[in-house]
Amino acid sequence: MDDNSRLQELYLGDQKDREQVYHSKARVDDLSARDKLRRELVYEMMSQGAVKTPLDFYHAAVILQHGALPKDFLAAHRLAVLSAVGGHRPARWLLAASLDRYLVSSECPQIYGTQFEFDEAENQYRLNMPIDESSVMPAEKTLLDVPSVPERLKQLNSRIHGGGGKK
Repeated sequence: MDDNSRLQELYLGDQKDREQVYHSKARVDDLSARDKLRRELVYEMMSQGAVKTPLDFYHAAVILQHGALPKDFLAAHRLAVLSAVGGHRPARWLLAASLDRYLVSSECPQIYGTQFEFDEAENQYRLNMPIDESSVMPAEKTLLDVPSVPERLKQLNSRIHGGGGKK
């Protein structure tokens, strides 16, 4: 079964859009419009049965993870789980992040500590609170490739202050 090349193009566009930090409302609005169009196309592909492989599931999950509503984040989580079960290792972290994003959007505490907010006044990222890690086992975070909160903050903030780091 072949991977969906159109979905891969959408994914690459999504990732290219995230190579920078957006500081103006107009640029954020433009990004939101592009994200919305990509989500609509992904949902259409899903309804047509065109999302079939572990890599397709992952690409679709990443795009929906950049959604606006709890239903987008829950769909991203489902797709990330399917991708991870199918053997696509990067989907492990995404299944944790999509669940956290769904929880935060539903006004519940996140559990893995993957969701951060940009603090414009401090020009840095900070953890999106609240967080309840009490039911998360250390082995679980290791299995899902979820870095510690301090490690992830260092990765994110290095993007702002001139370093590389994971997106």
